[in-house]
Amino acid sequence: MRKRTSNYSFLLLLSILYLIFLYNVKSASGAYNDAQGFKTSAEFLNRGMYLEAVGTYQEIAVYSDNFNNRARALLFIGTTYSLYLDQYDAALKEFENVMKVYPGSPAASDALFNSGMVLYEKGEFKKAYEFFKQYMAKYPNGIRRQSAEVWADSAKAQMSQIREPEEIASIPLDKMDVEDTNIRVLIKNSSEEITIYSEQNISLYNPFSKKMIYRSSGSVTFTKQGEQLAANGRKLDLHRCMVKTDGKTIMVDNRRFRGDLTILADSKLLSVINNIPVEQYLYGVVPKEMPHSWAKEALKAQAVAARTYALYIKDKSADKPYDVESTTTSQVYGGFDSEKKESNLAVDETRGQVITYDRRLIVAYFHSSSGGHTEDSKNVWTADLPYLKGIPDSFSANIPNGEWRFFVSYNDMQNCLNKYGLNIGQISGLSAGGKSRSGRLLGVRVIANNGTTELKSNNFRIKVGATGLKSTLVKITPNHDGILFTGKGYGHGVGMSQWGANMMAKKGFDYQDILKHYYQSVKIVALSSH
Repeated sequence: MRKRTSNYSFLLLLSILYLIFLYNVKSASGAYNDAQGFKTSAEFLNRGMYLEAVGTYQEIAVYSDNFNNRARALLFIGTTYSLYLDQYDAALKEFENVMKVYPGSPAASDALFNSGMVLYEKGEFKKAYEFFKQYMAKYPNGIRRQSAEVWADSAKAQMSQIREPEEIASIPLDKMDVEDTNIRVLIKNSSEEITIYSEQNISLYNPFSKKMIYRSSGSVTFTKQGEQLAANGRKLDLHRCMVKTDGKTIMVDNRRFRGDLTILADSKLLSVINNIPVEQYLYGVVPKEMPHSWAKEALKAQAVAARTYALYIKDKSADKPYDVESTTTSQVYGGFDSEKKESNLAVDETRGQVITYDRRLIVAYFHSSSGGHTEDSKNVWTADLPYLKGIPDSFSANIPNGEWRFFVSYNDMQNCLNKYGLNIGQISGLSAGGKSRSGRLLGVRVIANNGTTELKSNNFRIKVGATGLKSTLVKITPNHDGILFTGKGYGHGVGMSQWGANMMAKKGFDYQDILKHYYQSVKIVALSSH
C-alpha cells in the first residue's frame, strides 16, 4: 500500500479516540440498548465487517434516546468511513452532521478535530489548518488542544512548501504496491490447552528477540501458568511465542497448516494464529468458499476477490494480533487439508492479481447468489461505495434451489431482535419499508404493542437468522402467528455472486470479465512485489 505522511499517526489517533468513547458509553434507559449496539459495532469492526458496523452505528443514531450516544454513533460512522473505508468525503459529511445537529455534545469537539485530520490526510492543508485553528479557538481547554497546535503548525508548513509528487505517482497504473503480503489468520480461539504436532522438529521463538527458546520433536502442548505460556509444562515467561517447524506443515488439533504459528495467551485463554503468505492462504480459502469442481474461470475470479479482500483487511488491522478469522466472519479458511488441485491452480494462475478502484484495493464483498440483481452497498449498510453498485444479473436468476421459503413466528422474531439491543414488545405484524431497484426490501417495519420500529432489511435479516432468511429479495406473507418469507438468492447481494460467476464462466467469460461485471469501474492489477 502506498505510504502517506501522516498515516500512522492518523490511524493511531482515531483508534485511541474510538477506544476512549467505547469505554464511556452508557446505556440509555429507552427502547434501544445503546451499550449492546456499540458492543456489536465494535465486534464488527474487529472482524473487518466495516459496512456492517456502519449499519449498526446508524441504528444507534436513529433509535437511541441518549443525546450524546446518538452523536457518538455519527462520529463513529465518520471514523469508520475515514479509518477503514478510505471514504474521506463521506467522513467529513458525518463529522459536519455531528457539529450541526449535536453542537453541545462531547462528540462535536472530536468531529471538529477529526475533520482537520481527514483534510490533512487528503492533502488539503489550508482547510486542515483552518479546522485546527477553529478547534483551538472553540475548545481552548480541549484534550486535543496541544495536538491541534502541532497539526496546525504542520499544515501551515505544508502549505508553504513545494512538495514532490506523492510516491503513488511513481507506481505504474498496472501495479499495486503492498509491502507485506503475509496474512495472520486466527485459526483457534479461547482454548485452555493447545497441542501442535509435526513430523519434523518444532522450534519456539521469542517474537521480540527472535531467539529460539525451546525445541522439541513430535508434539508440544501449550497451557497457561499464571499470565504466561507454558510448553510441555515448562514456563516460557512470555505471553506470546512463534512456532516454526522443519516440515512442510504443522498440525493443530488434527488439522494441518502451512506457514508458521503464533501462540497467544490473553488474560484467560489461548489462541492460535497462522502466519502464512497470501498465496498459500488462498489455497485454503478458495475451495472452502467455492466448490473446486466449478468452472476454472469462476475459481480464478474467486481467488482474485479473496486475495483482494484479505489484503484490504490486513491493511486496516495493524493494531490487532491477527488480520482475519478462519470462519465466515472473514473468509472460510481450511488450511492444508482443504486444498484441491483445481483451486490451487486458480490461485497460481492469478498470482498477485488484485482488484482496485482509484488505485486502491477494494472491499471485495461477495455472496452466494444475487437472485437476479445485485444490490447497492448503501441500501444494505448505508455506506455508499462507488464500486459496489447493484446491477442486473441474469446469470444468477435461475440457479438450482434458487427459491426458498422461511417462516418465523412473532414470538421468535421478538426474541431474536431483542438479543441485539432492541426493546421490542409483543409483535403483531411486519411490513415492507420500500424496495430498491433490485427488488429487495430497503427496510422493514416491526409493529408491536409499544410502537413501530424500522430497521434496514439486512440488519433485520442478520438479527432474525441469515441462514433461514437467506436474502432480502423476498415477499412477505403474514398470518396470525408470524411471517412467511418467500424469496430468491442467498446473502446480502453486494458484490460478486458466486453462482453467477460460475454461470458466466460456463458461458465463456473469463475471470476478468466476471470481476468487472460485478465490481463497477475497477481495474485488475498485479502486486508490485510479484
